[in-house]
Amino acid sequence: MRLKLSILIAKLAGTLSIRLLRKSGETIPGRILLALYPRAISILSQNRKIICISGTNGKTSTTKAIVEIISKLGSVTTSPSGSNLDRGVATALLTKSEYAVLEVDELHLPRVISEAKPVAVLLLNLTRDQLHRMHEVKRVADKWATAAKSAPETIFIGDADDPFVALALNSAAKSLRVSFGGRKHLDGAVCPSCGVYLNWSGNNYKCSCGLTNSNPDELFEAGTAAYRNATLANFIGKVLGGEAIAINEQALERSVDREYNGVTANLRLTKNPASWTEALNSISGNEVILIVNSREVDGIDTSWLWDIAFTQLSGKRVIVCGERALDIAYRLHVEGIEVELTSNFDEAISKFAKGSRVHVLAAYTAFHELVNA
Repeated sequence: MRLKLSILIAKLAGTLSIRLLRKSGETIPGRILLALYPRAISILSQNRKIICISGTNGKTSTTKAIVEIISKLGSVTTSPSGSNLDRGVATALLTKSEYAVLEVDELHLPRVISEAKPVAVLLLNLTRDQLHRMHEVKRVADKWATAAKSAPETIFIGDADDPFVALALNSAAKSLRVSFGGRKHLDGAVCPSCGVYLNWSGNNYKCSCGLTNSNPDELFEAGTAAYRNATLANFIGKVLGGEAIAINEQALERSVDREYNGVTANLRLTKNPASWTEALNSISGNEVILIVNSREVDGIDTSWLWDIAFTQLSGKRVIVCGERALDIAYRLHVEGIEVELTSNFDEAISKFAKGSRVHVLAAYTAFHELVNA
């Protein structure tokens, strides 16, 4: 009776949030539900198949692809907006379904695994992000490994080319290790399992403790982060009995085109060293705008800018803006790259002639503001 009353109150709050505050209604119901009934996730997860997706980059878009795959197997609930903390999970579970495909924040994943008892967990990657909250990558990796070890009935699937993901996969009773032929990791100098230096040979690693990406269960060809996430989405779908689908890799990159007075801007989400490196490698033209903010979801600490090589921007016209425009401007200056500083995006885009195609690499908050404008 207490749970039913809590659900009723939570749903009412969500409805009022949508109608009166014009919000999505995907956070408040879960927040209220967990306040009134802390064990709600455990109870609402019963009698349905839970699939969790987590990682530093690509959670939202990969989750949407998996929802499309799983929806052909039965009814599915998810969080359409990508609300991925425990309250977002609780809100998603308010909808009855056979399956729940849940995007889960890296630090919240252990709790969700413990309470929801998922049939499968997909681990995409781990890298530095939101340093004020996540701290070092090893901290999150250890939490993942502990959670994997304590869930013997769950199958963990992940990209073993990432040593931190491999640590969790090695800790699980049931796991499937996927490789794309190896790749360098910005944080992968030291073994996350035993603490000694990893032995890297080209793009592949191994350690005397046994941590390696040389013996995967499935090997695919190398490709971009979007290609890897699309492949992983279809792979976990196959494991769960689904059929492979065609996935728009541009959508997985969180990349969209917008027109501004005759200027075409390719807007791409960039939020940490991994996504910045991927985006910089994709720049084909000579006109670029970089937007750096430092709000809570962007990450207050922007020191990671010094861990990125910006050599791809040499010789290009680069304009910067955003709340931390001075940070990125100085970072580029130190690397010998000329840059123009502007106060906002409108001023930045106005500096390009009609007919131009501009690559815009935007922080999380800036990207969503531009896309949803």
